[in-house]
Amino acid sequence: MTTVMTPRLGVRFEPGWAPERLPDFARWAEDAGFDELWFSEDLPWAGGIAMAATALAVTTRIQVGIGLLPAVTRNVATAAMEIAALARISPGRLSIALGHGIPSWMDQIGASVPRRFAALEETAVALRRLLDGETVTMNGTHVNLDGVTLGFPPEHVPQIFLGTTGPTGLKITGRSSDGVLLPELATPDAIRWAHREMAAAGGASEVLLLTVTSIGDDRAGALDRVRAKVQELIDLRVYDNLTGIAGLGADGSGTLADEILQSLAVAGTVEDAARTVTQWAEAGADCIVIVAGDDDPEESYRRFATEVFPLIGR
Repeated sequence: MTTVMTPRLGVRFEPGWAPERLPDFARWAEDAGFDELWFSEDLPWAGGIAMAATALAVTTRIQVGIGLLPAVTRNVATAAMEIAALARISPGRLSIALGHGIPSWMDQIGASVPRRFAALEETAVALRRLLDGETVTMNGTHVNLDGVTLGFPPEHVPQIFLGTTGPTGLKITGRSSDGVLLPELATPDAIRWAHREMAAAGGASEVLLLTVTSIGDDRAGALDRVRAKVQELIDLRVYDNLTGIAGLGADGSGTLADEILQSLAVAGTVEDAARTVTQWAEAGADCIVIVAGDDDPEESYRRFATEVFPLIGR
């Protein structure tokens, strides 16, 4: 019989939470037994690198991830300088996930680029090479470097993931990164699909996913609380492949039935949550990061750690 490994389990500090809450939350997440703590750098909230630095400083074990870090909002050389410093100060505890950035936000700050996929891949490749200690010259559509070498490259190079959902993005992910960070609409079938798409490109193999979370004793109530959040993500209309795989159609217009909702969210009772995590593990998820999905997200986080962990062998 094949043994299914329990994925790494993470929790996200929500972008809309005041940054001064972070130190206590980071210590709680570590003490609760989470493997990873993630940040999403969303406009106009706190900066991901500053938040990661703070989390690393107040903890000793937990892995810290920044994702998504928009590829087009920083010069890759200065981003590499910041990331390398953190990786040297806290060796082996940092991960980076690059993304396109929400188009409307990139427009708002004048950071839109005509070739988003080229910018994403060039940034990922240049960042890896700089962190590896190479002298990098690149004349791309977005990244232009002339003999740049980091003064303090890290001994333990952070993993670099890409946040993307379509075939083109997953091919780039497969050849230019360590894996993909899927957004909050990933079913087990989406995880299998991502693995296949990346494998076809011959490189990256890890699949990480974010999942909206609402846990309660009343299944119907917990599902109702998370449903609006999931529908909001569907309505963004930027995750066509994931909504199609989930059975909601490429335009997301399908009915968000309870069965579909529970295939892409940690929603319902603790037993429901454990079942969903197991299904993702069987599909090949390497890390599952729970994110806020109800009016009291920290209570759902607490119940996940205290009640779901034991049901999945933690």
